[in-house]
Amino acid sequence: MLRARLRPVNTTLLRSRWSAPLLGAAALVALYASALGTGFLNDDYLFLEQVRRHGVLGAVLHPAGVGNFFRPVSRELWFSLVAPLSWGEPFVFHLAQLLVFLAALVLLADLLRTLVSRREPGPSPAVLAGVLWFALVPLQRVNLAWVSCSQDLLALTGALGSMALFRRGRTGLALVAYVAATLAKESAVPLPVLLFLWSWRIDHLPARRALARTLPFTLAALPWAVGEVLLRQQSTAAHPLVWGGASLAAAFLHLLQSLAGIEHAAGWLRSWSEARPSLVAFALLTLAAIALPDRASPAEPGERRVPMREVVMFAVAWCAAFTLPVWPVAHLWSGYYYTLAVVGGAVLVACAAARLARWSWIVFAGALLWWHAAGVSPRAFALRENPWSGTSHVTSFYLERAAGLSRELRASLERVVPKVARETRFFFAALPSWAGFQMGSGPSVRHLYHDDSLESQFYSAFGEATAGRYPLRFLFWNGVDFEPLYANERDPLFQVGGDLLLLDRPGGALWAFRRGLEEGGERLDHWYGLGWAALWSGRRELAERAWREWGARDDSTARVLWLRRAKGSLEDGDTLTARRQLIESVRSGIGHPEAHAMLGMLLERVNTKYALLETKIAAELKPTDWLARRDLVQGLISARLDEPAAEHLEKLKRILPDWRADSVVVRLDERLRARRPSPNGVAEFGPGGLR
Repeated sequence: MLRARLRPVNTTLLRSRWSAPLLGAAALVALYASALGTGFLNDDYLFLEQVRRHGVLGAVLHPAGVGNFFRPVSRELWFSLVAPLSWGEPFVFHLAQLLVFLAALVLLADLLRTLVSRREPGPSPAVLAGVLWFALVPLQRVNLAWVSCSQDLLALTGALGSMALFRRGRTGLALVAYVAATLAKESAVPLPVLLFLWSWRIDHLPARRALARTLPFTLAALPWAVGEVLLRQQSTAAHPLVWGGASLAAAFLHLLQSLAGIEHAAGWLRSWSEARPSLVAFALLTLAAIALPDRASPAEPGERRVPMREVVMFAVAWCAAFTLPVWPVAHLWSGYYYTLAVVGGAVLVACAAARLARWSWIVFAGALLWWHAAGVSPRAFALRENPWSGTSHVTSFYLERAAGLSRELRASLERVVPKVARETRFFFAALPSWAGFQMGSGPSVRHLYHDDSLESQFYSAFGEATAGRYPLRFLFWNGVDFEPLYANERDPLFQVGGDLLLLDRPGGALWAFRRGLEEGGERLDHWYGLGWAALWSGRRELAERAWREWGARDDSTARVLWLRRAKGSLEDGDTLTARRQLIESVRSGIGHPEAHAMLGMLLERVNTKYALLETKIAAELKPTDWLARRDLVQGLISARLDEPAAEHLEKLKRILPDWRADSVVVRLDERLRARRPSPNGVAEFGPGGLR
């Protein structure tokens, strides 16, 4: 008896008009739960810091964060509203993004219901099919995983909200929503074109009247246009815009990629076998399908329906119009750039799903979940600016990997350096590539220690401007943890200066040696290094003064004599005496390469860095000495200093045109090539790391 009573009650609950949408929303939450746990990354820290330091108005007037585009609503305003509620944690931001995303889906359902479904109280299978497809486009995972992608979701919601208000004749509110959308992201700017098409083709107004109706929206884009022009005049960080037919064609090609859910073209087919669809999401969507009517209800007699041809034309126009903002930035495209454009794809999917029955809808939902899983499973992202790259620059894998690395690096830093003096300057070496941890002057470090006086840089950026005379911390990542660099050295700044000379950063080395002298370092060592740093920085007078302080003097007779004595000591097997004699030869003729080259060879087993420095000096003093240059390249590669090694290898190839005849040079070239990123500009990772 009890079962008989419960069965109709449960059926009634499942068949209520809100059951299918609520179950669908629950499925999306289950699907994107892992994305909602992503920490702050890259630009996020800059926006948080910007509004904390300057407030909303100050941040808008002086964009000290990422001053690349004028987006005050989604950056300064959004972060200033959400940050006080977040307690410095990303979860509240993700929750707010999810709510904005769900609001956008409601507005999308409203649009689809008008275009492809008869006006009935409950949702139709076609409408929910279009909404589900849009919600599962792989680019949406990026929108929900990256806090800074709130700008795309806000622009999407503002544009769809403006469209909904416009259709209902509430022009004033529609204008407000449109202005907010354009100030969230410039991708919303083309909306007036769609409003005109709606008035002309859907509402069947005369073209002139339709134009007059939408003209205020064109003028409403002026705040964004003025702000963008002023920003580009003031900011040095504004993204370069590349106009041209090739970029336009590439933008539309990537639109097709995004509609197809292809974020990594080279690995997309393989990703279907690697895909792992969410079973929980599928179960919830199955329940949502049961709550749907078995088939769409037939139209009532005399009910006005939008002709399918007009709907398809409107959808194609929507895709095209919202692809145009991607045109000038197609060289650094990412899938999420097309968040607004793929609304047109949702309309086309809803049209195609008009005849879906309940059980075919379940199959459709399962296929979409697999498609989504295949789209987000490739472990790759683009590195170089290339409009024809088949891989998105920011993919869900990029964010997941960067978030994991950033979390690990932050935890290690706090563990290794639990307390830090005010105004300390951190310099990081050997960080994992594309970790999302270090950018700008270190907003991540300031956020970690809650101290705005701190700054951080990459190790190679050390110099007077970045280090000044502030307290310094040098750390390197050993693959598992941070370790202090030269913590046990009596004269760490001399070591830093030597590193920077090998990294071809003579300006930074110059400052390291100068600070070392000021702080009481070994004077002879610092004056010697300072001389080479000054010479390679173009300051010859300072270099000569430094070498005089070191004790150098020009005496060709003494130089040759000490050099001969060193050769004799080597013949006797006394390398220690030979090194001392070579130093005296250098002191008597510091600008002659022979003694430096011999010192480099002798020091190779004693101190690799000093050996490399002397070899580099010899190669620079005699640029045609290809043997010294080859030894330098070999040493740099062994020390995993690939960037300077590649530069010196190119110099070696120029002075040795027949370099392919030298098996050592060929082998060095092959080693460097094997360690470089893929020539197609894509980082692709296998289970064990970078391929």
